[in-house]
Amino acid sequence: MSFQAALSGALITNDLLRESIYSEKALNSPPVPEEVAESLVYIQAYGNICASYPYYYELSGLDSFCLICTRDGEGLLEFNDQSHILKQGKIAFIDCSRKHRVEIKKSPWTYRILFISGPPVRFFYDSLAEDNGNVHTFLPGSSIPDKIELLYGFLSDSPDRLLLIHSKYISDILYEILIERSRLRESNYITCNCIYRIKHDFDCKYTDNITLEYLEQKYHISRYHICREFIKRFHMSPIKYLNYRKIEAAKEALVNTDKKVVEIGRMVGFENPNNFIRNFKKYTGVTPLEYRKRFFEGCRPETDSLNC
Repeated sequence: MSFQAALSGALITNDLLRESIYSEKALNSPPVPEEVAESLVYIQAYGNICASYPYYYELSGLDSFCLICTRDGEGLLEFNDQSHILKQGKIAFIDCSRKHRVEIKKSPWTYRILFISGPPVRFFYDSLAEDNGNVHTFLPGSSIPDKIELLYGFLSDSPDRLLLIHSKYISDILYEILIERSRLRESNYITCNCIYRIKHDFDCKYTDNITLEYLEQKYHISRYHICREFIKRFHMSPIKYLNYRKIEAAKEALVNTDKKVVEIGRMVGFENPNNFIRNFKKYTGVTPLEYRKRFFEGCRPETDSLNC
């Protein structure tokens, strides 16, 4: 059975769309020698699709994998009980033997599609799928889009020849996806480690003049990235957490020492007394003197600094 016939049998859509989706007019299927198919990654079909409403299809039971790379507009992939937006800067890698649905989300949607097979493809797919990698977002400076364009250039010029070059470019694309996923995991690990080190700095060195600029220079992460990742893990901004640690230390000093308010403020890192009093009241609802007075009168203020 030809690939086109197998694809037609596995395709689920309405009759009006069937011809326009993956017909021989929409897809090209270059002949592949048996010795290539038995050893290398190869192309079963490829196409440039331009879709408009209403556009959808479901596919399952097809012995193939496909790559979908959006050029303009947006599509939607439903696979493994998850929904993924397919837009520029992303590439989808799908096992076509498993049921999935593709539909248009923003018209017109233009995308390149490659149906591929060959023994090495399963390795690439399994390596990415275990990392929830059915849709990959290109990293800044990614070479994948250029490799796809070069591949399509060769396919346009000589679809029935240069099969080894076609195989090389597909393998390169799959390798690059794996490499980028690995770089992303490493980057996330480094960032996560730095965020916990920043929190440790706040916990142990809250009296120091720690600023976002200082953290940016120390950990080589932008202040915007620091703020976003810190909030993601601790549900408050870095500076808000730092002030919280200062106020908690001030509360301890107010009830365990007889130091003056100004002295305690400086001790926990507030050089400006007015700034200390203002922040203390913001977090506790009372001034430092009122806090001390209420504590020793047996009417300890009810505060929840983390929710300020």
